[in-house]
Amino acid sequence: MNTLERMRQEAAFIYKPIKLEELKLPVGSRLPFVVERIAEVTTEQFNHMGEELYGYYRFLYDNRDVMWYDADQRQMHCILITTVDRKDGILLEAEGYAYARYAAYVPELTHMDLEKIPKIEQPDLSADLPVEYWIEHPMFPQQEENTSTKESR
Repeated sequence: MNTLERMRQEAAFIYKPIKLEELKLPVGSRLPFVVERIAEVTTEQFNHMGEELYGYYRFLYDNRDVMWYDADQRQMHCILITTVDRKDGILLEAEGYAYARYAAYVPELTHMDLEKIPKIEQPDLSADLPVEYWIEHPMFPQQEENTSTKESR
């Protein structure tokens, strides 16, 4: 599949989705996407992720360099989550985070040429993230202290 054909693939991306069912709802705007890597998981793992798309996943952190929105081409670069037996999948774009910032449901994968797309070997679905991640992306960012409060101490 050439670059032009890859760009023609489109999906409806949802910002910070919770569950897979949310991705299956009709949405007006669709964006072109490129599958950069494939994560083949077990059926149980797929179902778990489908219930917790908002979760932190180590494999997203480990592959954060291949997920981004290309503003010039107006397309998402994603990881495709699927199983060996499924004909559908979930596209994830994390923008450097360890959770799905954007996700889309792809109901039919058989029309896509995925043979040459690199696979993530044994994707780690744990939330075991390095300390550096939490320093770069704190869950509760500290607010700057008011300078008048500092001076009155």
